[in-house]
Amino acid sequence: MPDGLELSPTAYLMLLEQFVKTGEVFDYETVYINDPILRYLYHLMNDSLIQSRVLGSRLAGKVFYEVVGRFVLECIHERTFVSQMSIGEQTEMDKMLNWSMHYKENHWQSLLQQLDEKHKDDGFDIDFLKKRFKNGGWKKPENWERLKREWQGAIDERKRRQVTKKIESKGGAISGGFQQALSRLEDHIRNEGDTEDQLLQAWERMDGSWSESEFEKHLSIVHIQNKYPEIGEVARRMGRVPDEDGKARLTVQTGSSQRLEHSSGSDIEGVTIGRDLNAIMPFELAQSADTELESLFYRKYLTSRLQVFRYKSEITKPSRRLRSERASRRGPMIVCVDSSASMYGVPQRIEASLLSKLEDTAERLNRDCFLIDFSVGVRPIELRSRRKHRAMERMGMKMEDTENFEKGYFPFLGGGTDAQKMLNLTFYLLDNGEDRYMNADVLWITDFLIPRTTEDLMRRFKEYQATGTKFYGFKIGKGESNWDKYFDRIYEIDYRQPRRF
Repeated sequence: MPDGLELSPTAYLMLLEQFVKTGEVFDYETVYINDPILRYLYHLMNDSLIQSRVLGSRLAGKVFYEVVGRFVLECIHERTFVSQMSIGEQTEMDKMLNWSMHYKENHWQSLLQQLDEKHKDDGFDIDFLKKRFKNGGWKKPENWERLKREWQGAIDERKRRQVTKKIESKGGAISGGFQQALSRLEDHIRNEGDTEDQLLQAWERMDGSWSESEFEKHLSIVHIQNKYPEIGEVARRMGRVPDEDGKARLTVQTGSSQRLEHSSGSDIEGVTIGRDLNAIMPFELAQSADTELESLFYRKYLTSRLQVFRYKSEITKPSRRLRSERASRRGPMIVCVDSSASMYGVPQRIEASLLSKLEDTAERLNRDCFLIDFSVGVRPIELRSRRKHRAMERMGMKMEDTENFEKGYFPFLGGGTDAQKMLNLTFYLLDNGEDRYMNADVLWITDFLIPRTTEDLMRRFKEYQATGTKFYGFKIGKGESNWDKYFDRIYEIDYRQPRRF
């Protein structure tokens, strides 16, 4: 990073995120030039106690990311403030190069004196520049360009000094703040019997300012999962590819793939490069047994540069048959949440708890999850993106996000529920989701008091099921439903409205 080039807030947060996920610390020698924020993060990330805590727990990683991220953004705000105060200087700097020769001759000395008075603590070297401007040096354009660079360098140094001052005064307390926040949460595990996943979900629902009462309120939403174990079950089932019960058929997608099945030695077509140990040439294999050449062998293996035999069967025998394989939890999800008036109250809280569980699942297993909030209209949003936006807002980065639901609840629009727009959007994602949502599992969270829609849309339900898409329902409340035959499974829970006196 060249001197004077500042990283964006997102870039700093990406370094933090990478550390939390993998424990990897950025290359100090390559990235760091003269950035006090990077220097601070580098030393913080190399603290052995912090490493052990952050890498040993998702909850600790999340708290560290947000506590440190909030301080980093405060430092950037300090840097931005100094930049804004320097706007006038930047304007004068640009005008300076367009001065007339007469004006340059009469004002270069006073300009150097002004800059020395203003930036003498910022490394501005007036003596060096005076030597260059004396004896007609003011006539040379390259000297004015040099003055501009020195002037800019002094402004940059002032920003660095201000940020460094803030880090020196408050940075040392950040590690303690992280430990304190984590200890408060760990007390819940010891004293209340809460799990780390539950605390993490409640933390994600906070607005960034810690309040024990506010945290308890959000935790009560998460605790709904204890009362209704169906919430955990549907979250575990969603996104499995292709089936959770053992084995299932996978259909052949567009294009072709090849499964290498070697024949006898006479099937050899030639020599190529790769990493197939079944086809490796003898002299390459001998290297793996030689202690001096072993590292070379592994390097060639990892980069697919080993010399291997090429077989005719590899070229002429593409794998086109259907296969069965164990279920995987890496599939995408489409979640449709009913926000009509009939879901207000207790159902709203149950919805919020289930959505919190699905958000946590999507983040933990790195799965795409698309949320469709529907009533008389639809509001689509990428669930993992919303979660990241919330985290940034908690750290103090205000983001334009008109799709964000206030405090994790849904805006109840009133009136009835029209499924047509929701289904059109769902089917569009399944067909045109840039491969991210094709064959996704679909979940409806609703009371299923939804009128049936057009025959064409109802027919498409069955067409998608025939190609492997799973449709699940989470029915909140008792009552008849005419949707059962269109779903692979509908989970049904009952609830009791609180009495009001």
